[in-house]
Amino acid sequence: MDNKLLRMIAVIELLAIFLIWELLAVFQWFPTYLSSPMAIIKSMGELWVAGDLLNHIGSSLFRSLMGFLLVVIVGVTLGILAGYFRRVGTFFDPIVNTLNPIPKIALLPILMVWFGISDTTRILIIFLTAFFPCFVATRDGVKSIKQVYLWSGQNMGANTFQLLRKIVFPVTLPKIFDGLRVSLGLTFVMMFSSEIIGAANGFGLGFLILNADLGGRTDYMFAGVAFIGLLGFIFDKLLLTIRSKVLWWDVNKA
Repeated sequence: MDNKLLRMIAVIELLAIFLIWELLAVFQWFPTYLSSPMAIIKSMGELWVAGDLLNHIGSSLFRSLMGFLLVVIVGVTLGILAGYFRRVGTFFDPIVNTLNPIPKIALLPILMVWFGISDTTRILIIFLTAFFPCFVATRDGVKSIKQVYLWSGQNMGANTFQLLRKIVFPVTLPKIFDGLRVSLGLTFVMMFSSEIIGAANGFGLGFLILNADLGGRTDYMFAGVAFIGLLGFIFDKLLLTIRSKVLWWDVNKA
């Protein structure tokens, strides 16, 4: 099916959902605290005009993107090493298999004891949550490389570093981007969770949502959630754009 047709179907589905939601709100067929799409859009405008929204968005983006940057650097590097060098993979496999299933939010109290209620704690919990999809996708991508590619490089005199830079990394890039896309979504999920705990500084979309909930302003609460969703959508599209530019040769690129 054509990509444009798929996008059109997706847009129609979303519009249908919002229209049904709005109609249910207009006819009061569900609780008023669920607000309505128009009320949420109005609240988003009010938050923007109020002036504090940019501070909330800036604080949340700083935590999310710093965590994601650590994932890109550490997750990709360790994933390549673990996939290429058997001893490195043997070392990391039991650690990853043990820690990956654990809800990372459970580690937040430990990090708070070590680093206090700070951005360092929030960035680390975001990193720990988003690290594993990137690491696993990268490692598995390296392991899936056909051995003939590596033999060809070795026959032409390439050393280990050259094999990693000119063969392993480029061939693994599609898998790396797949892992990064999952990791990017998780950074925004954990950003909210980390901000609602000990958000004493008053900045961050998680803090905004928590305050709105405590104040009974569900329209502001949904508006904050909408802003998180919008930011996630924008950065996901940005990542896909980068992927399409980098993987210009990939027939399966998004």
